[in-house]
Amino acid sequence: MSSVAAFFDVDETLIKIKSMFHFYKYWCESRCAQQEYNEFNERFKLAIAQGVNRQELNRMYYQQFKQISIDELNDAGERWFVQTFSDKNIYLSPVIAKLQEHKRLGHLTVFVSGSMLPLLKPIAEQLGVDAILCTRLLLDDEGKLTGDIDVPQTIGEGKREALLSYTLNTDIDPENCFGYGDDISDIPMMLATGNPICIGDGTALADYARKNNWAVIGL
Repeated sequence: MSSVAAFFDVDETLIKIKSMFHFYKYWCESRCAQQEYNEFNERFKLAIAQGVNRQELNRMYYQQFKQISIDELNDAGERWFVQTFSDKNIYLSPVIAKLQEHKRLGHLTVFVSGSMLPLLKPIAEQLGVDAILCTRLLLDDEGKLTGDIDVPQTIGEGKREALLSYTLNTDIDPENCFGYGDDISDIPMMLATGNPICIGDGTALADYARKNNWAVIGL
């Protein structure tokens, strides 16, 4: 087992899109549910304008899949991946290069994302990523989504909790690890590692990174 792990946020860190919302548009289009898509977008925008926190916004998103079979969601995630990631330009190549470098050095590579396994698993398989720390969907006895998600949520402070739990279980010192993120919400996760790396320039996170002598990868 490696003594070093590299933890990567996914959306707009490794890929150019926000996977949850890109998938939801695909999901509604594939089900001829444009009205559902429009209504959710309006509710979501209103919630943002009202200052609803990211944890509640995340819960709001996953409520859209209540009573959907996990098998159906997994199948849809695979189809979405095949359609969307046929264009390799969807990846942020400077960060993919870093991921591949970590792999060459024998480091573990880990996704830490508020997105869900049906979307992240095919991406991780294509990139050869070792582990996925993500939102866990709760199921009923029939294998259908309840609309609720488990704790900790892998956003904000929850990313830090998930990372530290992973390093504890794998007997890895977080100080030897690397944390890649693009948004200020990734700061708790990045601070938990000895090597925080900001993705993208001209952002609030980039400003914070430079003030704290963190590495910044421009895109």
